[in-house]
Amino acid sequence: MPTTQQTTIALAEAASATARRWTTEVDSQNRFPHEAVGELRDAGLLALMAPAELGGGEGSYELLAQVASILGEGCLSTAIVWAMHSQQVLTLADHGRPNNDDVLASVVRDGSLIASVTSESGTGGQLLAVQAPLRIDAGRLHLVRAAPIVSYAAEARYFLVTVRASAEASPHDVRLVVVSRDDGNIQVTGRWDAMGMRGTQSVPLSLDVHIDQARMLDETFRAVATRTFVPAGHVGWTAAWHGAARGALSRYVRWLRRRNSEGAVRLDSDLVLSRLADMRARLDAVGALVRQVALRMDRLRTERAPSARFEGPTQQIELNNLKIVGSEITFRVVDDLVQLAGLDEGYRASGATGLEQVFRDLRSASLMYGNERLRQANGRLLFIEDGPSSTLWSPS
Repeated sequence: MPTTQQTTIALAEAASATARRWTTEVDSQNRFPHEAVGELRDAGLLALMAPAELGGGEGSYELLAQVASILGEGCLSTAIVWAMHSQQVLTLADHGRPNNDDVLASVVRDGSLIASVTSESGTGGQLLAVQAPLRIDAGRLHLVRAAPIVSYAAEARYFLVTVRASAEASPHDVRLVVVSRDDGNIQVTGRWDAMGMRGTQSVPLSLDVHIDQARMLDETFRAVATRTFVPAGHVGWTAAWHGAARGALSRYVRWLRRRNSEGAVRLDSDLVLSRLADMRARLDAVGALVRQVALRMDRLRTERAPSARFEGPTQQIELNNLKIVGSEITFRVVDDLVQLAGLDEGYRASGATGLEQVFRDLRSASLMYGNERLRQANGRLLFIEDGPSSTLWSPS
C-alpha cells in the first residue's frame, strides 16, 4: 500500500499510462478496462481510501481528486470506475464500521470492487427517494431491487444499495445496505450500449438477497449522502473530467509541436494561441474549484464537524456548482478542441490525439445526476442562504 503522497502519485501515473494504452480497445470493444484496473489493484490504489488500521491508505479528498484527475488523463472510464469505487470505500470507512470491516479488509487484501446501486425506475432520478423496501424474512432483511444503471456491476464483489426502510416507510425514508455477491440472486439484466464511457459497463442489475441487520448502516442515507457520499462523488467525478480534458489539451499541444517541427503547421496564429490559452484558463479554474472543495472536505472530516456544517446551504451550493461547472466547462473545452483541430484530427475516430473519444466520453458528464436538477436545488437553497457571501475566504 502506498505510504506517501509522492508514491501514490507515481503509482497513479503508471496506471494512467496503462489506461491510455488500452483505452481505444476498451472503447471499440465496449468492455471493462481490466488492464488498468488490474494495475490499480496490484498497486494497492483500490484501497487508497480504506482505513490505515485495516491496511488501507487512509486517503484524503485531496488525494482522491489528484488520483482521479491523473487517471482521467489516460482513460476517463478507468478514472470514473476508480473514483466511484473509492466513493463507496470512503462511505464505508466513515459510516459503516465496524460491522463492515470485513468488506473493507477484502478491498485491502483482494482489491475487491464496491459498486453503488442508487438508480431506480419510477423515481425520476431522485437520489434520496426509493420505492423498493426492506422486509423482514426469518429474522433477516430481504431486499428485491432493480436498477437500470449500475456502473461496473458485473465486476463488483460488493454493492452499496439504497432502500426504503420498510414497506410502511415513506419513499424518502432511505437507508443504505451492504450487499455481497454471496447474499442471493444478483443478475445483470442487459448490456451497456452507449455513446461513450463504454469502459464503465454501466448495466441494469436485479437483486433478490437476504442480509443480516448489521449490514444496514446506522445513519439515514440523507445523513450519509450529505457528509460523504455526495461530496466524494462530486470531487471524484469532477477531478476525473478535469483530467480527461487536460489530457486532451496536452496531447493536442504536443501534436501541434510535432507538426510544427515537420513544417506542416505554424504556431504563430493569433487565433490558435488565444483559443489554446483560453482553454487552459478554463481548466485551471475548474482545477482550482476541485482543490478548494477537496481541501474544505478534508478540513471538515478531520475536525469531525457537526452535521450542520455539512448541511448548510452555502456548502451544498458549492458542491452542486462543482459538479455543474466541472461537467460543463470540461466538455466545452474538448468541444472547442475538436472545432480547432478540424475534421481530420478532431473529428476522426482514428485521430492521433483521441479527441473524438474524449468528446463522446465527456458528453456524459452533465447527465450523471442531471445538472438541471442541481440548478433547481441551488435556486431553492439561495432563498435560505444567509447572504450571497463567497466561501472563498471562509474558514469553515
